[in-house]
Amino acid sequence: MGTYNISPDLDPRKDHVLYKDNEHMVIYLGTSSGGSTTGSYSDVDVNSYLIVNKGKGFLLDPGGYRIFPKVLSNISKYINPKNVEYVYMCHQDPDVAGSIPLWRTLTNAKLVTSWLWIRFLPHFGFEDVESVAYPLPDEGETLKFGSTTLEFIPAHYLHSPGHFTIYDRRSKFLFTGDIGIAMLEEPILVVEDMEKHIQAMKPLHERLMAGNAAIKCWLRKVRGLDIEAILPQHGGIIPKKHINRFFSFLDNLKCGVDLLR
Repeated sequence: MGTYNISPDLDPRKDHVLYKDNEHMVIYLGTSSGGSTTGSYSDVDVNSYLIVNKGKGFLLDPGGYRIFPKVLSNISKYINPKNVEYVYMCHQDPDVAGSIPLWRTLTNAKLVTSWLWIRFLPHFGFEDVESVAYPLPDEGETLKFGSTTLEFIPAHYLHSPGHFTIYDRRSKFLFTGDIGIAMLEEPILVVEDMEKHIQAMKPLHERLMAGNAAIKCWLRKVRGLDIEAILPQHGGIIPKKHINRFFSFLDNLKCGVDLLR
């Protein structure tokens, strides 16, 4: 059995081990200030995570060029960065993927992303795309990573047309990319007041998500999972006690094309 560290007291500016057992860890890399995702250009934070299994790393959404030194430094506390074997990019936005060329100078990590975004890799400076890319098919895929299994669950059009959420069967964490993002007024890493957080999530979800039909399609895929926490790319981590309320919020949300007049 592993141990969890999902407390509302966690500082979003520092790295934290969120789950640990004798051969597996999930680490939040301290990449967010926990502040607003609107306003000045520097306010777009990202929550980057590292899955470590048997000394090897799977890096999720490494962030932009600006935060690369911090991500690298924090990863170095847990593993040799050269042991990062996979880097996942949930979509091509620079806040998510801007540092990927730097990671390829340090490692031979495969870049895991939808097949849709493989065509963009030459714009990151990659010439031998086939040696770099790990393209995901639309229907998703299951990846054996050491002693855990990572399930890539389609979440297309939420908000990217080639988006996948990732379920780590060892920690029972669901990494959801832009599903669950929020505009925060106060620094938090873990959600405590869910009703207040829903109001922080609503404007971004209304604008960025394609429509409720896409949400319902994703919910059908994930509602049967045993989920310990939901870890989005921006905003707060949603612990188990709030997951049903989060799913209910999404299920009833009108967004994207639903709001067109």
